[in-house]
Amino acid sequence: MRGTAHLRQRQHRRRGALTVEVALIMPIFVVFLAGLLEFGHYYLVQHMLNTAARRGAHLGSLEGVTTNQVVQHVRSIVGVAVNPNKVSVSVKNGSVFDTAGVNPSTINYDALPNIELAAAQAADCFVVQARVSYNDVAVLPPFWIKNRTVTGRAVMRHE
Repeated sequence: MRGTAHLRQRQHRRRGALTVEVALIMPIFVVFLAGLLEFGHYYLVQHMLNTAARRGAHLGSLEGVTTNQVVQHVRSIVGVAVNPNKVSVSVKNGSVFDTAGVNPSTINYDALPNIELAAAQAADCFVVQARVSYNDVAVLPPFWIKNRTVTGRAVMRHE
């Protein structure tokens, strides 16, 4: 009989320790999950923008397609997941890639001149870029990825 009472008392003390352990670990776990959700969503948006830019560039590589058609095509693709009015889409002249040894990470894509694809010649290089502020598309209010711009790009040659 004495053993049963002692066991109950030990379980009761252990229940209190478990409550304290959960109270200490739960905030860390919740912050970890929020970070996982935020970074996962950031990379999802980045992948979506890259895919939309690639599909827009593929459309733009065809003869007779205008720059406006490419922009609208990219907006229709991203419009499935985010507000397309928040996404800025540009089509730039990519002749900078014709230079041997160019490093794509050093190019200022915003400074490249615009190009009208309907007037482009065969083998002209062009860049389709889609950008959105992560603050505009975040699932939760951004904490770690505040004020960042998510960009997707594709470079292709006109046929």
